[in-house]
Amino acid sequence: MGASVGHTGAMKTGLVLGGGGMVGMAYHAGVLRALEAEAGFRPADAGLVVGTSAGSVVGAYLRSGWSTLDFWQLALGTHPTKAGIGGQVDGKPVGSEIMTATWRTPFDLSRRALGSAYVLGRSLSPFRLPLALPVPEVLTRLFPGGLFEMTEGRRRFDEELPEEWPEAPLWLTTVDISTGRRVVLGRTGAPTCSLRKAVMASAAIPGFYRPVKVGRRVLVDGGAHSSSNLDLAVRARCSLIIGVVPMAFDTALAPAALMQLVRRWPARSLAAEVALAKRRGAEVLLLRPTAEEVGLHGLNLMRPDGLDRIARAAYDATARTLATDRFRAVLADLPAA
Repeated sequence: MGASVGHTGAMKTGLVLGGGGMVGMAYHAGVLRALEAEAGFRPADAGLVVGTSAGSVVGAYLRSGWSTLDFWQLALGTHPTKAGIGGQVDGKPVGSEIMTATWRTPFDLSRRALGSAYVLGRSLSPFRLPLALPVPEVLTRLFPGGLFEMTEGRRRFDEELPEEWPEAPLWLTTVDISTGRRVVLGRTGAPTCSLRKAVMASAAIPGFYRPVKVGRRVLVDGGAHSSSNLDLAVRARCSLIIGVVPMAFDTALAPAALMQLVRRWPARSLAAEVALAKRRGAEVLLLRPTAEEVGLHGLNLMRPDGLDRIARAAYDATARTLATDRFRAVLADLPAA
């Protein structure tokens, strides 16, 4: 089966990596490893990588030289040099510092809760403002927006990611809480910042993590706009889009009604984005969790346990999907590396 097209290949391939927290990162690890091992598609060779939240983390590492094998071994806890996604650091689970509380007293908690509620409300508001309406500095100090710090994530990004952006196109999605509009870091015309800072901004879950200031903009997780942001690959005129969307679900192997309801918004926004792609003539291959996988994911997408099982289940389900006639035919059309 053919391998992936390079950045200058005749077919421009867009790889869309969606949000999903720690669980989403494990899901990405299984899917991306299967894409390469079973279908010969090297994710890092995609003409464009679009990342949202957890997908931004994975995309940044891919563009910085990490392999699908690295992610696979991290998820399983077998990487020879790095602590796994659910591994140990100084004798403590990695996940124990992925959400470090920022408050020490009930009063501190109450003022941070108010600030976080504002951030969450602005991030999810359906109203888009033409101009930024900055919050006075005194109010942001009194009511900081963020109940947790991404202590472990910041440490690892500083150690493992470069400051400079990769040469190959990488777009990381965020939302400006002042305007409510999507801001795509890494795209021409976007605010400039380091790669590490962009990843922190794209993973700043509104209401949970403190927003990240980039220039005059105050940014949070691009998942507040869409858990996939697949439309960006459409607008970039990718002729083939491979979407890995941990927060949606496989409609052919759908979960129970309750879990469909929980994942309704990611699934509906993804459906609209795929409809746009079809209208523009792009081929879309979607990889989403099956009913069984959704059960494994559960409701807490930030938990650090059981991630090896999630990665293995994602690999197995993706391998089965890649063996179907449609996936085989589309991926076989890609030129050999």
